[in-house]
Amino acid sequence: MKAAVYNRWLHQKGGGERHSAMAAKVLSERFETELVTHRPVSREELSDALNIDLSNVTVRVIPALPPNRFSAFTREFDLFINSSFMTNQPSEADHSMMLVLFPSPIDRSRGAMIRQTIGRFLMRELLLPEWLDGFYDVQELGSGWFRYATGQANIRVRVPSSTRRASIEIVGGNFREDVELPVRCLVDGEVIAERSFPPNPGSFETWQIDIDPSRMHGNTVELVLESPTFNPIDRFEGADNREVGLAVTDVRVRHLRHYLYEIMFRKAFRELGLRLEGLPTFYSLDHLDTYDVICPISKYSRHWMEVYWGISGPILYPPVDISWAQARAKTHTILTVGRFFRGTHEKKHGLMIDQFKRMCREGLDGWKFCLAGHQSGRAIDVAYTEELRRRAEGYPIEFAVDVPFDKLRQMYGDARIYWHAAGYGERADRNPVRFEHFGISVVEAMASSTVPVVLDQGGLPELVTDSHDGFVWSKAENLRERTWQLIRDPELCSSMAARARISSRKFSAEAFRMRLLELVAGLFDN
Repeated sequence: MKAAVYNRWLHQKGGGERHSAMAAKVLSERFETELVTHRPVSREELSDALNIDLSNVTVRVIPALPPNRFSAFTREFDLFINSSFMTNQPSEADHSMMLVLFPSPIDRSRGAMIRQTIGRFLMRELLLPEWLDGFYDVQELGSGWFRYATGQANIRVRVPSSTRRASIEIVGGNFREDVELPVRCLVDGEVIAERSFPPNPGSFETWQIDIDPSRMHGNTVELVLESPTFNPIDRFEGADNREVGLAVTDVRVRHLRHYLYEIMFRKAFRELGLRLEGLPTFYSLDHLDTYDVICPISKYSRHWMEVYWGISGPILYPPVDISWAQARAKTHTILTVGRFFRGTHEKKHGLMIDQFKRMCREGLDGWKFCLAGHQSGRAIDVAYTEELRRRAEGYPIEFAVDVPFDKLRQMYGDARIYWHAAGYGERADRNPVRFEHFGISVVEAMASSTVPVVLDQGGLPELVTDSHDGFVWSKAENLRERTWQLIRDPELCSSMAARARISSRKFSAEAFRMRLLELVAGLFDN
């Protein structure tokens, strides 16, 4: 039997990607298993970066596909697992499972429902097209937006009831640099117009097509656009791996109602126009119905899955490789591990630096604070780390950026206390995605007999039982107080460290393996 584990972000080789790779390794015990992604990455790269033996797994790179084409692709598998972060692709495999790191936010409040109703009314009355099949998601370009079509793409166009003969304009462009793009327009399987678009990246031309009334079904007509496709990744390293044809920015009926749309939502209120374009897909949860079981990675993620999607599912905690963890002779070190970057999920390094500096001013002596993690290469992220270094000057604070895994393992083993502050200062009711959904580095620290002192939000309280195998805190002063308590009471610190090591086993790779196989067996038994 064949199984596939899908993750479009596999090339990033982060915690979510380790989740996917470990799932593939487990499935390879019973299935012919593929890891499916869109950007080239070798099995050897993944094995080395994620420290997972993938010798029985095949890595398969496919072009990114619109939902309907992707769904058709999954038919070849007996089991399909979507473990890609916030990637809403459907499945038509015999058995399907979704692993949810954190759910895509869908506002299901009464206000949101009213806004949706108004939006759909505007789309209908202003004669906006329906992008039925074969189009990728909307993309911004300059002050406007467009969609790439695949080799065959379907559009339904509304026409006013008073119109006898519809004049429809397709505003599209050929974003290749050197080859013309021939396009055919079909209605009911018959070619009604053809046009060749010259190469002109970023520019659009208007193609007018007259539709005979006999081609219309009530007040609508369904057009099919056919063209050759190309893949940008063939020419530009790092580009999206997609098979794309015509770039379409609008399909419009020449009527006062559509002119009104162009004035209001293409020019005057552009942001609202962009929301209208994404309305049908943004609020859709149809893809969830194609999965037999949906597994969040924590109680925290499950809670927000229930809020956003109105569904629940069995928890499958991520696999944490703790086989390497060892309790070394402890030093007076506080450790934190997390990527150095700016974004929605940043690790609040600045807060921790400030709290350690304050502890030093309160009399802490002979201790150091070490910040370890991968450095993101964006200029804004490099500048962020440089600012942290300046902030730490004059204090026993060390940075271990992009250190080899063996060195990181040693640091875990040496540290006596582990800090984690992701999400501090954020509001869970407004930005729940900014909190830690699980906390792999916390489990790694616990397995190394390092006592965790972590924020009491997100998925972290599921890992740490307060005052048993670590401490949780809600305010910055609590972080300092709990840390002082451990520093001043070595016996308490040692006993908590021993309990933390035991607790970490609940999240081991073997625990993940047993739980995943149990869930898969349940699918095939039904």
